[in-house]
Amino acid sequence: MPALKRRYWIMATITIAAVLLGIILYFVLVPEDVPITRKKPHIIIIMADDLGRNDVGFHGSNQIPTPNIDALAYNGIILDKFYTQYACTPSRAALLTGNYPLRYGIHGSPIRAGQNRSLPEDVTTMPEHLKKLGYKTHLVGKWHLGAAYKKSTPLRRGFDTHFGYWHGFVGYFDYTAIYELTNETNAKGLDVHDGFQPVWSAQGKYATELFTEKAVEVIDGHDGDEPLFLFLAHLAPHTGTDGTELGVPNSTLSNIKYEYIKDPRRRLYADVVNLMDESVGKVVEKLSDKNMLQNSIILFLSDNGAQTVGVYENSGSNWPLRGLKLSEFEGGVRAAAAIFSPLFEKSGYVNKELIHLTDLLPTFFVAAGGDPETLGTIDGINQWDTLSKNLSTNRTEVLLNINEVENASAIITNSGRYKFLQGTYNSGSYDHHYGDGGRGPEVPPFSVSTILESSTYEAIRGLVTAPLTNDKVKELRAQTDLSWCRNDNETYPMDCRKGCLFNLDEDPCEITNIIETEKEIEGKLRGRLDDFKKVMVPQPEEVFDEASNPIFYNNTWCTWLDDDLCFKTPKLQK
Repeated sequence: MPALKRRYWIMATITIAAVLLGIILYFVLVPEDVPITRKKPHIIIIMADDLGRNDVGFHGSNQIPTPNIDALAYNGIILDKFYTQYACTPSRAALLTGNYPLRYGIHGSPIRAGQNRSLPEDVTTMPEHLKKLGYKTHLVGKWHLGAAYKKSTPLRRGFDTHFGYWHGFVGYFDYTAIYELTNETNAKGLDVHDGFQPVWSAQGKYATELFTEKAVEVIDGHDGDEPLFLFLAHLAPHTGTDGTELGVPNSTLSNIKYEYIKDPRRRLYADVVNLMDESVGKVVEKLSDKNMLQNSIILFLSDNGAQTVGVYENSGSNWPLRGLKLSEFEGGVRAAAAIFSPLFEKSGYVNKELIHLTDLLPTFFVAAGGDPETLGTIDGINQWDTLSKNLSTNRTEVLLNINEVENASAIITNSGRYKFLQGTYNSGSYDHHYGDGGRGPEVPPFSVSTILESSTYEAIRGLVTAPLTNDKVKELRAQTDLSWCRNDNETYPMDCRKGCLFNLDEDPCEITNIIETEKEIEGKLRGRLDDFKKVMVPQPEEVFDEASNPIFYNNTWCTWLDDDLCFKTPKLQK
């Protein structure tokens, strides 16, 4: 071989060897928590409001068709032990801060319109963290973390844009939010804003369709080369207006479509959920159209369990679990959740690890290339490898809540095995098993074809490693179906005012109180609750501020303590 060629060959060999050595050293020496250096992914969170765990197909029920959500779940990761807070405001605080909401005093009753309560100003939110990494941040739909001041609203808490409502819920067509003053009078007004401006033209448009349209517009107008954070927080399937409305475009068609459901109100609920499922398909489809889907992380979840009975009841089902929204029994806090991304190393499985809402901030921050150390000390844990690689989690406990007003608390430990709960909810009326199982002979049989024909599956088909089959779906459904844990024809009274201990691995339906035989574990968990009480900020008194009444602001809800941008009603003074 000529000397010159031999020299080139030697140099090329050395170069290749150096590159290979560098790659090997990277994976051997670089710590697990090092920020990810690939192109920053688009992060999409789609949150349902008061959706029952039993009201998605991927948990085994065929009663309400959710083919788009199911397509994400079966081709992504079903989060079987995903825990939230027990109500709207606390869950959103946990999600956006990475901390338990008791650290801020907003761990109890949700913030109501006209109350001067909010997420503390000095707390850094998820969109604020992501903006530092170059993200464009958008919120569509519900906020529910305070609106007395402009500084409390989304545009001052890290979001570049917000189209939606500030308070707990609005009407599906009129976007009216109400605060009941007495049995005869209410404070009510329009609560749909584009930034700070009320949008009267929204009235008459169906909320799920309007919020979907705005989310699609955000994606369509986004430069795909820049990272996107989109939080689509639906009204559905929460009740609207006065807390009883289940708004659908055509209730007659809803009753025909779901005639196999005995409860007429649950028929409306089913259509509300199905229309939200279509929304998921439209969002995923637009991500695909913009060539953004292959670099996206899409999380679908509910903020808590369904409100099957009681105030704001929506006929949702957490079956077969005990409890519902506003309780810390499993039905109130073990939520429906699934996540999809082509960036995961492993997918198409059921994740059985303990995961909490607070984990989402550090997990997405690391996925976005952030250094988790810069987040400071938070309650959330980076679960990226737990999800992407199906590895064991470092999380060993979840504080569900300590509610000093209701004298109730709950905590989970031993990686999800044991749960201690002390208290009763709504004088015991929220402590039982509720909801429709949706598994009777009248329910249409499952067919994988509905999923394969969905907009979502059409969009992700080319990004999944293996086609979805009927056998695969049955296998995944069997892993998340908890119908084995109780007899549907029996009632199981439970009094936990002095404390209950459950083995969730063997008894997720919370039927057997084992506290008398596991005193050591009881003592350990009571001790952990005492530890958290030391850092808990007490809940402030819930007071309606008369000055917030929309009659002073042209019948709109406004940032009344900071009202220079508000349109004031002529000749009417506070």
